[in-house]
Amino acid sequence: MDQVSAVSKETNFTSLPENQPTPNARMRFGFRFVQFIARTMLKIFFGLKVEGRENVPRSGAFIYASNHKSFIDPPIVGSTTPREIHFAAKKELFSIPLLGSLIAYLNAVPVKRKGFEREALVKLGGALEIGGAFVIFPEGTRFLDDKLHPPKAGVGLMALKYDVPIIPVFISNSASPRRQLIQRKLKVTYGKPFRIADLGELPPGKEAYYTAAQRIMERIAETGGVEPPEIVRETQE
Repeated sequence: MDQVSAVSKETNFTSLPENQPTPNARMRFGFRFVQFIARTMLKIFFGLKVEGRENVPRSGAFIYASNHKSFIDPPIVGSTTPREIHFAAKKELFSIPLLGSLIAYLNAVPVKRKGFEREALVKLGGALEIGGAFVIFPEGTRFLDDKLHPPKAGVGLMALKYDVPIIPVFISNSASPRRQLIQRKLKVTYGKPFRIADLGELPPGKEAYYTAAQRIMERIAETGGVEPPEIVRETQE
């Protein structure tokens, strides 16, 4: 059974860890403080600019869908979002002193390295069920070139299963953080929210997940003013 089928057949999504906050509550002081430190460092060292924060809902469930070029992309989104969000992190990181406690406090959800995509989707679905939000990188991994790449089907599955708003996010010039120490052109743009139902009819069955994911990538491209990725059907055995 492929990952799309496995996730779509889950009916009871795994609950979030007990230490995770109520999603629509006021942002915790500690979360806000870490945000301030991270955002300040990104501005000082890389010249980070932020656009479109007004597009982010202040309540209710939604999904951030972002392009992915660097290891600093999650901190960029996490430090500039006006809402507390959840994200997936490899389970091994939680065993690192201090770092493990910090990312747990910041709403990281631990997932095993094997089967990462499926487990991440299942656990992050719990955030949506209680009115929260999470960030996902539809391309599935980092790409260092200047292009957008075809998405995995998971983001389309989640968007259709939960019918929540999608916030397209485009991060510019993060592929080489060292270069940005000089160029200082790091930027994150939050696009206008949309739902998959706003984008027209979808094909039947699992093809709907792939088509929905592609349409989400098109909105990410539009947000960044770049070309969308070529349409390549993800093959699952």
